[in-house]
Amino acid sequence: MPYIRLSVTQKLTPEKREELVTAIGEALSIIPGKSGRFLISDVEDGKTMYLGSNQQEDMVFADVRYHGNYEYKIKSDFTVAMFNAMNRVLGTSKDRMWLNITEFNTWGGFGDFKDDSHPD
Repeated sequence: MPYIRLSVTQKLTPEKREELVTAIGEALSIIPGKSGRFLISDVEDGKTMYLGSNQQEDMVFADVRYHGNYEYKIKSDFTVAMFNAMNRVLGTSKDRMWLNITEFNTWGGFGDFKDDSHPD
């Protein structure tokens, strides 16, 4: 149940939005056991975003959350793949993209709660 929220200054067409969601799902597959199949994506386009006090015309922020803890190399490879996907689809320069990753071991879904520290 990965969740990726993209905040994008560009206004996207429905086709471009779908292309972007597909591309980030493909990037997600770099992480073992993850894929676009169960990806929950939230694309917020047409955002007014600032870097410091300067409004940005073309900028992207990706908030990535998923279950599990992965080694540095996997997260690094995933980050590069995300930047490449966003650049390819949106044309946004990589120096105008940011991404954070939140890893967690508790989650709820399908009417149930899961906690890795407490076996069923």
